Amino acid sequence: MQQLFLPRYTIGPDAYEAIEPLVSGYGRKLALVHGEKAFRASQAKLLPALKNFETVYEGVYGKEASWDNIHALINNEDVKNADAILAIGGGKCIDVAKVAGDRLGIPVFSVATIASTCAAVTKISIIHNNDGSFKEIVKLNEPPVHCFIDSDIIAASPAEYFWAGMGDAMAKHVECEFSAKNDVLDFASEYGRIVSELCFKPMIEHGPAAYECVKNHQNSAAVEQVILSIIIATGSVSVAVHPNYNSAVAHALYYGLTVREWMERKHLHGEIVSYGTLVQLVVDKQWENLAKVYAFNKAVGLPTKLADLDLTADDPLDDVLDATVVNQELDYVPYPVTKEMLRKAIDDLEVYNRENP
Repeated sequence: MQQLFLPRYTIGPDAYEAIEPLVSGYGRKLALVHGEKAFRASQAKLLPALKNFETVYEGVYGKEASWDNIHALINNEDVKNADAILAIGGGKCIDVAKVAGDRLGIPVFSVATIASTCAAVTKISIIHNNDGSFKEIVKLNEPPVHCFIDSDIIAASPAEYFWAGMGDAMAKHVECEFSAKNDVLDFASEYGRIVSELCFKPMIEHGPAAYECVKNHQNSAAVEQVILSIIIATGSVSVAVHPNYNSAVAHALYYGLTVREWMERKHLHGEIVSYGTLVQLVVDKQWENLAKVYAFNKAVGLPTKLADLDLTADDPLDDVLDATVVNQELDYVPYPVTKEMLRKAIDDLEVYNRENP
């Protein structure tokens, strides 16, 4: 049996007006799980949209998408009595709420307040330890029922999240195409592969202008287009393709780089992944796409070289590359990706930077 759960969403400055008709069919008792800053940024518009619901629980999810924070929700009697969970915030908050809802059998609706990842519409959760280090990826039965995206609130959010989200979204297309290149795909995977174009081409066309708007806390058609690429297009690929095609070198190198414990404290997920996208394109000798992504990264200030991640060209990176080549994201690629190949690609990318300042 094959199943495909595609993201459902509402976007726009008046997106929260859709909450009443879409959520009320599941009941009137809501558990609000949120990030502290996210709730503060959205409550002026969100709370009026919830006036006809009973809030049986309202609380901050914690600081990490950890099992401790998930279990705190699962074991909360008020959450257990809710008809639906409304997850309000960024990826970590929504990932916590998704697992809790999955384990309790309670439908989850997401309210995305930043555009940094596709967590608001996917049926996986990225779990971390309490110290912030990566632990595991949990597969869920279903994605959130519906995602509500107030584009004004995202445009007013810290611009660095939007910036990093662009880098993460573009990687989805590059990685999916790479992982799937030698295979005959079933319908869902081919659907996801084709949709992955919407993670890439609109970003090249609209990303720089959208980023300028968000830096000035302004909404625009370009901003909404990029939000949809980051959250909905990327999430559509994630839920549609076979897990083999969901990731590759860019994310494997991200996990490898995070063995340097300071990396995630100083740099955002999508920021690091965007550098890995360039490395993957060099590995695969995709020179045309390399030029496009390199020009885009330069235009918006995403990393193009080791120095942009506080590393040096003479750093041997042995610990990083050892962790990269054994990462699960390289379990299914069209040819073996070795430590030596990655090191050469990194060195070649340094040369590319010098030749294309």
